[in-house]
Amino acid sequence: MLDVFRGLKNLIKVNYVHIDSPVFRLHYSITVILLISFSLIVTTRQYVGNPIDCIHTKDIPEDVLNTYCWIHSTYTLKSFFNKKVGVEVPYPGIGNSREKGKEDMSDRKIYKYYQWVCFCLFFQAQNMTIKASQYFDYKFLMIARLARLTAR
Repeated sequence: MLDVFRGLKNLIKVNYVHIDSPVFRLHYSITVILLISFSLIVTTRQYVGNPIDCIHTKDIPEDVLNTYCWIHSTYTLKSFFNKKVGVEVPYPGIGNSREKGKEDMSDRKIYKYYQWVCFCLFFQAQNMTIKASQYFDYKFLMIARLARLTAR
């Protein structure tokens, strides 16, 4: 697993001529490395652990239910956010959705994000790399214009 992260070391380049601030250098180098690292950690679930653990019974195998929960969305119940935690509900928004024999779909707040986290982190890192290269292209263009003006 460490071999995967050693490749990220090549993203850090040490230049002796700096046209940007140290904060911006940290922003476009360290942040990109962190985002790609976290994206790799999320996608390599066999090394890090299970990204989600669904509550299950012994009737359904744990791996099958966790895969189902990973692919499908989850939800909280809006009416359960205002109940007393530890007495009426185990956690805000979590409770028995089939209370009193009826199931109200309008009371649900659906969350669909599990499988997209790694892609979002990767695209954020890619976007930061593109923005940094656009910044440097602009700065070098400005320096070239200044050099042409002073050469006249």
